[in-house]
Amino acid sequence: MKLELRKGTEQDVEACLPVFLDSAIYERYFRGDDRLERSLRGAAGRGELYLAVTEQGEIAGAMRVVLRGFCGLYPYLSLLGVKASFRGQQVGSWLMEQLEEMARASGASRVTLMVSDFNTGAQKFYAGRGYWTLGSLPDAAKKGITELVLVKEV
Repeated sequence: MKLELRKGTEQDVEACLPVFLDSAIYERYFRGDDRLERSLRGAAGRGELYLAVTEQGEIAGAMRVVLRGFCGLYPYLSLLGVKASFRGQQVGSWLMEQLEEMARASGASRVTLMVSDFNTGAQKFYAGRGYWTLGSLPDAAKKGITELVLVKEV
């Protein structure tokens, strides 16, 4: 499948919401209110929302990247999602490749992210891409959930 990376705008937010539905992240952090929509609108407004778009114009995946978000030094991946109908088709891997290329192009030597302790599938995904655990932050984003801080040299 051929994908194009483009920056998301506030006009993309509605079409971007389904990317995160039917996911553990949505269930634990966003279900029940408009936090996801507000988060995506804010990210789009700050130029932090990136979309994986198919040749047919469908949003297959999305990520929020803060280019100097980790101590002002390294790109920080704040959110990554793949629409259910595109899961298992390497969209997440493609987005990570784009992130790592963005990091190199910006002069950064590392990429950072946090992954929730309950999200073992994502932990395996990131480990398979060469990310290692720097440490853990209990209750960082939500009480009762520990976030693992992951880093990769690019």
